[in-house]
Amino acid sequence: MMAYHMSEIIAQPLSSYVTNNAPWEIYQRPFVRDLAYVLACPNVLTEWIDFAPHQNTHTVTVHSADFWQQQFEAYEARLKELDSTNAYRDLTRYLLKRPSPNRLGFHFEGLLSFWLEDGFARQLHPHEILASNVQLCNGKQTTGELDLILYNHKDKLTEHWELAIKFFMGSAPFEPINWVGINSNDNLQRKMTYMQTKQFRTVWVDTQKHGQVKIDKRYGVIKGRFFLPIGTHNFNYPAWLAPSFPMHEWCDKKDTFNLATIDTNTLRAAHYIEWFSKRDFYDNRRLPLIYSENNSLRTGLYFEGDRPIVIFPRRRGNVDD
Repeated sequence: MMAYHMSEIIAQPLSSYVTNNAPWEIYQRPFVRDLAYVLACPNVLTEWIDFAPHQNTHTVTVHSADFWQQQFEAYEARLKELDSTNAYRDLTRYLLKRPSPNRLGFHFEGLLSFWLEDGFARQLHPHEILASNVQLCNGKQTTGELDLILYNHKDKLTEHWELAIKFFMGSAPFEPINWVGINSNDNLQRKMTYMQTKQFRTVWVDTQKHGQVKIDKRYGVIKGRFFLPIGTHNFNYPAWLAPSFPMHEWCDKKDTFNLATIDTNTLRAAHYIEWFSKRDFYDNRRLPLIYSENNSLRTGLYFEGDRPIVIFPRRRGNVDD
């Protein structure tokens, strides 16, 4: 595993990281667009970073951007079918019958699981699900769970995929610890450390249909969207950050100068699911702009027309005021 430093950077102009013509935007049905986004979006990481080098943990790998592009292209015909025929019902029924389908993390897991099952049945990829949501127990106490245990028929390996969907706001110097969620206790470094030191420690897994299996390889699947400070004109990509990862903007809720550049006539608060992709049918049911007691926009995702922007306090602590 590799340690990265801010000296290892890739300079990118603004136009290269604001995703206006993402491949998933061509799909009309919302869940199909979400599924296309989950496949076409690369992993945020180019390589796993070991934040626990002294804890004797297992090696963790990430799929390359090329891997995900290949999966998207192999599944494109099926996406078009889901988007234009009654086959869409297969996807909606699959997602809505899962536990907590309205939570973003579970929605992400449901989308990937649908693709894994559907794509394997159609021989579009070699990954067969052996088990999912495997609970980890210490005696009678549940201590966590593993997302996906797969068998890779091409490489003849049992793989453990741990999933995370993250929507993080970045600030200089843009190290993993500087990418923070709406819950400011959540950041990329903390999430990766937890995955590596907790979930990825497992070696043997009991499955209902395949008995006990030994994990041969571990993959961290971290996707989502990142938001740069508004007004960023040149952003230096750290070497660990995929250059094609979806980037947008966030604005400090106390930054009156940049807030004044946002057209509040078109601004609307996003519904929770729109962290994945914008739902145009919400445009005619616009929620009033939500202000907190100090007369500033509440923390959250908004759309200025079709442009996503997050209003977020730069300071740490309670972000709901």
